[in-house]
Amino acid sequence: MHGKHGDHSQETLATGATRIYLDAADLRADQIPASEPARQGSAATGWTPLLEACLADFKEATEAGDTACIPALVKIVADLALIERGVIRPGSRRAQQALRVGRLSLARRLITRHLARPSLSPGMVAGMLGVSVRYLHVLFEATGTSFSQTVTAQRLRESRRLLCEKPPRPIADIALTCGFGSLATFYRIFGDSEGLTPGGFRMKNSAEAPAVALPSGTGVVIHLTAK
Repeated sequence: MHGKHGDHSQETLATGATRIYLDAADLRADQIPASEPARQGSAATGWTPLLEACLADFKEATEAGDTACIPALVKIVADLALIERGVIRPGSRRAQQALRVGRLSLARRLITRHLARPSLSPGMVAGMLGVSVRYLHVLFEATGTSFSQTVTAQRLRESRRLLCEKPPRPIADIALTCGFGSLATFYRIFGDSEGLTPGGFRMKNSAEAPAVALPSGTGVVIHLTAK
């Protein structure tokens, strides 16, 4: 990645199963410090948690068959491993690039891990990573999706999954499990996203469930619908 101001060349990096494009102009030295030292007592002190997060990303990409992401992930995992072993200097540009990707990957996993907590915030995740809140925001801004948008998207994804579970769970329970804090907040955010109430979404997906046919000759088709 070129570090000169105004250079709009892009480099493809990978976090999770999603490729992100980091524009050089969005990662200038005045936006992301050359080094953001881990704070004592943070969950991410040292390189190992970052390496483990990227290894998990690699495993998920491999299982999903996302061949476009795998080469970039292999490079990041290798660089983090070499940094941990002292082969690559932590202050080098190559190391800082790997560090940014590793921290973003770990930040997303921390969001998933603590999704049920309504108090989940940039300050909370930044503290776990051992970085400043500003640094955390810049990491997410470089992907085109803010921290808040990432949290909301994860909560909505999990709520959709739970609404399709059998037997059905109470909607209030799903709202709290996903960290929405209140039923009213869940209904508002879910409705804005899906154009349906949570109950309406559940009914629609139940009605669209595929039919399961019994062996030939029975003359009976069972429709998997929820009462």
